Amino acid sequence: MTRILACGCVLALFATSNAGAQQTLTPEPVVTASIDPARVVVGQRATLVVTVLAPNYMPAPPLLPDFQVRNAVTRPLGAINQTETRDGVAYAGIRYEFAIFPQEEGSFAIADQKIGVTYAAAPPQASTLTLDVPRLALEAFIPEPAQSLDPFVSSNAISFGQNVKQSSQELRVGDSITRTVTTKADGTPAMLLPPVTFAKIDGLALYPAQPSVQDNVDRRTGVLSATRIDEATYILERAGDYTLPPIELAWWNTRESKVERTRIDSVNVRVADNPALRAAVPNNATSWKGGDYIDAIRDHWLLTMTVLALLAVVAWFAPAAIRSIGQDIIRRRTAYLASEAWSFAQVRSASRGGDPTKVYFALLDWLQRFEPLGPGRHLDTLKKAAKDPGLDQELASLEARLFSPQAEDVAWTARKLLKRVKIVRNRLLNSAPAQVPRQALSDHLNPVVAPPPINPRWRPVAR
Repeated sequence: MTRILACGCVLALFATSNAGAQQTLTPEPVVTASIDPARVVVGQRATLVVTVLAPNYMPAPPLLPDFQVRNAVTRPLGAINQTETRDGVAYAGIRYEFAIFPQEEGSFAIADQKIGVTYAAAPPQASTLTLDVPRLALEAFIPEPAQSLDPFVSSNAISFGQNVKQSSQELRVGDSITRTVTTKADGTPAMLLPPVTFAKIDGLALYPAQPSVQDNVDRRTGVLSATRIDEATYILERAGDYTLPPIELAWWNTRESKVERTRIDSVNVRVADNPALRAAVPNNATSWKGGDYIDAIRDHWLLTMTVLALLAVVAWFAPAAIRSIGQDIIRRRTAYLASEAWSFAQVRSASRGGDPTKVYFALLDWLQRFEPLGPGRHLDTLKKAAKDPGLDQELASLEARLFSPQAEDVAWTARKLLKRVKIVRNRLLNSAPAQVPRQALSDHLNPVVAPPPINPRWRPVAR
């Protein structure tokens, strides 16, 4: 009986100490994440929800990654304060929502993302902790009936609008007409709407303009609507009757789960002759007859023979020289178009236009050719290699201008971003590359041949 009582006391003490240890455990922040739906049509929205909770309270907001996914458009939807009680401990935090629009078929992963949390572990003292975001997967697909669509576009609704503006009421040679096509869509970003292709017509010179894209999010319902405006101007070069062909777009209706076609009608144009534009070539030169040419050649026969000889020499050597020069020009041009310098020139050109979308995609294309970054060339790699807070700030402003619901309120200029990128590019290009150790030549390239043995019998006597 005594032994039983002793064992019971030991167990009671152990249970009491274990419970006390559990009560003294310090609660830590918690990060949860989910994505809904996990399988979505290409171009449609999947919602990423990330919740950050910390015991007591957080004196500063969490430091979140941008959750950018390759070949997908990511946009923040907003944040909501959260409170929760777990095991008798009060937690406070924020719930973040992001919209992810896949641009192509395949599997997408949200992995290796970290969140920095500052919380009041023992008020008023604060602690900082870095937490991993749970790995999430997203699959994008194209429905079977829409597999033949090229390009594939999905939306709840798409409409076309057209406006044709003439430089004059009665069109004549030298006048112009401007065709503007407005595409509106619901439920898909404007960046995913395909560009309008304007037809090239013989007799009309085509001059396309830079497209304009704009997104609008209804703050009450969260519904996304997109607008894309494409415009082209035709200069009328010859008189005649012309037809600007109709424009049609086949797209996947996500509401009705079927392929639909949106179309705008053709435009007929009649161009009259314009006598005022006819070049008046004055005929002030004296008319020569055949006999006059013969007399001129006879009077200057030596000069004529010299010119003919020079022309013959040029005709003999010109084809080979022209081919050589042409091939050299093509090689140089091809090499330049594939170079990092040309790609960065496109970044400068896009920056002069001031369009954030064009600047963004020009940067991504340039990074693929920027050798100092090594493998995995994207904006995050550039930030890590640059270690430039100014560049980080400008890139964050660009992404907010493109992807934030309050994009119009974001202060961003292409000139400041280009300035920071130039500084970082020059610094990384001028950094000393690693020296490649010189390798000794292989022995088989320069073999060491031993001299033939000398027969002692034929060796001359030393004197």
